[in-house]
Formats: sequence, C-alpha cells, structure tokens
Amino acid sequence: MDALIAQIQTLAHATDDAGRLNIQKALRKVQMEIQSPQDALMEFGNAVGTPNLLIAMLRLGVDIGIFRQLTKSKSPLTVQQLAEANGASISFMERVLRYLASTNMITEVAMNEYRANTITYILADPRGEGMAYHGFDVFGPIVQVMPEFFKNNQYQDITSNTDTPFQKAFNTNLSCFDWLVQHPKHFGSLQKVMTALEGAEWTVGFDLIETEARKIQSSPQSSERPFFVDVGGGHGHQCVQLGKKYPHLLGRLVLQDLSEAIDRLPPIEGVKAEAYDFFQKETITDAKFYYLRRIMHDWPDKEAAVILSNISSVMSSDARILIDEVVLPDTGAHWQATMADLSMMIAFGGKERSTQQWHSLVDLAGLRVEQIHTYVASTYTSILVLTRK
Repeated sequence: MDALIAQIQTLAHATDDAGRLNIQKALRKVQMEIQSPQDALMEFGNAVGTPNLLIAMLRLGVDIGIFRQLTKSKSPLTVQQLAEANGASISFMERVLRYLASTNMITEVAMNEYRANTITYILADPRGEGMAYHGFDVFGPIVQVMPEFFKNNQYQDITSNTDTPFQKAFNTNLSCFDWLVQHPKHFGSLQKVMTALEGAEWTVGFDLIETEARKIQSSPQSSERPFFVDVGGGHGHQCVQLGKKYPHLLGRLVLQDLSEAIDRLPPIEGVKAEAYDFFQKETITDAKFYYLRRIMHDWPDKEAAVILSNISSVMSSDARILIDEVVLPDTGAHWQATMADLSMMIAFGGKERSTQQWHSLVDLAGLRVEQIHTYVASTYTSILVLTRK
C-alpha cells in the first residue's frame, strides 16, 4: 500500500495542474467504487447539518484559533496546551482535535498531540478563514433551504437574482449582493474568499494583450485613452499585477467598483480608482480593454447582457471586452466547476456557462466572441475576447 501511495505522489509531483486534477478525479471515483454502503452513508452523514459538520467544525476551529496556533508553533502542541490557550475544557478540545485530524485538517503525531499540515496552513490564512465563515454563515443556510425552494417552484431554473434560495434562507427581498453590502461582516468574509481566486496567470501566453502592451512606448498623457479598465475589480489586484508585468502601462490603468469598495482602498500607484455601478452606462469611454473577472457568472442572462451593453455602448471599433471566467466543457466537467455553477445559481441567480451559452449571452448585448483563450485547462478558466458586431 505504501508503495502504491508513493507512486501516486510521484506521478502527481511530475505532472501539471490538469494532470493533478485528473488524478484526484480518478482517486475520488475509486474511493466511491470501493466504499461499502455503510461507508457511503457515513460519508453522507458528515455532510449534514447547517450546512454540514465539516464546515461547522472548520468555523469552530477558526473561532478558537486552532489552525493559527498550530501553524505558529515549531513543534507539535498537546491537547492541554491548545485547551489552555483557548480557555476550553480539555475533554472538549480532545474531541474537536480528534475529528479535525480524522478529516486531515490537522495531523495527529501521537496520543493527544497534533501539528499543522498543508491544509492547516490554508485554514490559518485569512482567505481560508474567510471561506470557513462565508461557507457556514452565508452559504450554509442557502443550501439548507434549497430542496424546499425548488420543490415549491416546480423545479424550474432560476432566472432572477431576487428569487433564489438566498431570499428564502435570509427572509429578504434584496439580492445577495445588496444584502451583503448591508452586512459588512459577511461582505468582508466574501472579499477574503475572492482574494484567493485572484491572479495574473491570464496574461501568460495571451498574445493579444502582449502585442497591444508592446505598442505603447511613451509615458501617458492626460488626454490619452486608457489601456485597461478593470470593471468590478475589487481591491485592484489585476491592475497591480498588470502594472508589474508592464510598468509602462502605469497611468493607463483604471479600477472601477462600487463606492463601498473604492472608498476604503488606499491609493494604488499608477492606477486610477473610481466608483462605478456597471448597471449604468460605462463612464470610461474609448478604452482599449474592458476587463471583467468573475462578474458575469454572478448574474442571470438578462442582467449580464445589460452589463455588457453598458460597456459596448462606449467602445470604439478596436476596443475589446475581456471576460475572465469558466467556459464549461460539453461533457465530463470537473466537480469544482459544477459546484461553482450550482453555487452561483442558488445564491445569485447566476451560472457558469458553456461555449454555446456564452455565444448566446454576448449576442444579446450586440457583441460577438472573437477569441477564447483558455489559460487554465484543468478548471476551464478562460479569457473570452468580445468585439462589437
């Protein structure tokens, strides 16, 4: 058995992200096939509750600082040490740690003695903590009411962002985004989760952005057109990363988001930050690129088409919209993508879209798909390049 595990680990280390996901997919399938009915029922049992026992225990672990304490210690910690640090009873802490170790969230090294592992460090990071809070506090109640919601609605697809399981779970008429803005604690947790999904890998091998960036040589003038507008860009991570890769673009980069996000941001060198609601006409006219990362999947087709139309109305013939999102395959989608699709549906009324669905959506906005640049094949993450018809 040890030799077989070592062989799998060697194979995983020698492959790329797509290969690792394929290995994980195969292992999950094997695990399901070799489970006894009792094993399967017990695993389902671990996924019950509000929303489930594992996420509840992760939130508890974050609350009392288990993960941070283990990652800060150079040596394993005993149950007694962790209990004393948190003011918890030893018997209670023993049961909590035993469960977390059995689910591989931490590592048991001896009787009543534990250390951090790779997952522990992830959970100790603010982004991991944000996932635990958002998963339990916001998403958990939504999942809990989901079956009844669809039963009452005759199992119809969701087409409105104000008629989803979210409204039922939180007894509100507000959309999920509007509600989150009014609840800063929950909104903050979501923001931490979103930072875990940020990155500049989309620029690698993307010839269009490389070619256009190299055309620019001089320092920007006040009257010169913006090069890159990050619409709904949050903390400005994409502008910062683009500026690092192409320093001569600084001064031509624009970050747009709601005032609730922009007003709290410290100044970003070389980046103009302005408040903008993408359900209004785009205020930056004639930019070269308008970039939207993980925006479209939050909205039903009707609202998504409005967002695109508001941008296309100010575009020149050589301007492009860059949509940074998942493009689902026609068959064999990975569970992470299907999970994301259902998550968007029940909370926001949104969806992850297939190639055909993307073409249909952009057509509603008077646009066409000029190119699809897939930069993470394992997760189908792509840049859709849109131009006016």
